[in-house]
Amino acid sequence: MICFALARTAHAVTVGQIDNFQDGTLENWSNGYNGTPPLNIPNGGPGGAGDRYMQLTAVGGSGPDSRLTVFNRMQWLGNYITAGVNGIDMDLLNPSSVTLSIRIAFKQDTSNGAPGYLSQAFILPPDSAWHHALFSITPGTMIPIGGPEPFNTFFTHPAELRIINEMGATNLVGDPVIAQLGIDNIRAVPEPGTWALLAVGASVSLMLRRRRI
Repeated sequence: MICFALARTAHAVTVGQIDNFQDGTLENWSNGYNGTPPLNIPNGGPGGAGDRYMQLTAVGGSGPDSRLTVFNRMQWLGNYITAGVNGIDMDLLNPSSVTLSIRIAFKQDTSNGAPGYLSQAFILPPDSAWHHALFSITPGTMIPIGGPEPFNTFFTHPAELRIINEMGATNLVGDPVIAQLGIDNIRAVPEPGTWALLAVGASVSLMLRRRRI
């Protein structure tokens, strides 16, 4: 238990961190490898040729390949409250024939049936186009599932971040489906006001660089 606690505190989420899969790995994302594991696809991300992304595949039914679910227990742990991380945005691709309902979920521990919090859904159409999704992490938007700790306590030490496909807001596992899902540029973002200031600062910096050129 001591080793587990040390492992959890060794990783601290920070504003601006991003998983873009350009190193050719899955960047610590997994589905447990009970079925078809996530894949790092070398081309076809939102940036086009050479832009890597992560792909999930689900074949429906009740087996290990039945759901579009992936989790991270490393760099997405830490204290979201003190870090000022109030959201996670990402790019999503649905090359399937069914509409998907993508959510992020946090678990209190890594056991089956552990309680946690579930985000609002991003409805992803089956159009084989990349869409940008923002998932808010605030007391007013996150849905408690299974009786987790209060929001301001829970988000000082979540045990797992998940990306799932779930139409209803009833569990942290996701729905069985026959589909594929592309995921790229998973990024931690601050409260909207702070993020707007950062975006303005970046725009001003870019304008100054162009003037110098």
